Amino acid sequence: MRSIALILVLVLSAPTLAARFGQRASERMPQGAYFRHVTADGVVHMNRTLTTDAMRSGYQLLDQYGRVLEDVEGVNLNDDEARQIRLQRARQAREDKELLRLYAGPEDAVRARDRKIDALELSISYEENSLAQLQMKLDDEIAVAARNERAGREVPEGVHEVIERLKRQIDATEEKLAGFEADIDAARKEFAPIIQRLKEIEEEEG
Repeated sequence: MRSIALILVLVLSAPTLAARFGQRASERMPQGAYFRHVTADGVVHMNRTLTTDAMRSGYQLLDQYGRVLEDVEGVNLNDDEARQIRLQRARQAREDKELLRLYAGPEDAVRARDRKIDALELSISYEENSLAQLQMKLDDEIAVAARNERAGREVPEGVHEVIERLKRQIDATEEKLAGFEADIDAARKEFAPIIQRLKEIEEEEG
């Protein structure tokens, strides 16, 4: 039987490992781990980087003691597909790195979301109080106008002006309230994928 040649290609490439695992290798896999795959001519390759050939032929992820951590079947990729996969993984790695710079974990992101929502709810409370006061003033002015009409007197022009001004202020306040409600909904939608991804990273780190 022809002996299998063993080629050790220990190329230290943290960015490529990050592209495979979503962040720095030291945080996502044991120190010293590497990829192993066998080419069609029977040559065994052990690399620190995940190559296109390994993805095509299938590969194993081993720790520094040679124990198999992951066994991945090969896929039929053309060069462009392999390139797209590497780009996607690299992009995910950059996004994960930025997430972990901003948030220590999913609980931290939840707290950030809640702080943002709490601030918006405080603004809503303030505007609701303002709206109630404006509505009371409007009711008073409308009552003044009604009394004048019942008495057969012409409603003073100043009363009409105040009523119109209060109506505009009420409309503006209601628009603010609707905007704050929309901002709360947007905050929940904004943080949902962030929290989910941080949970996935936490689970993967195990």
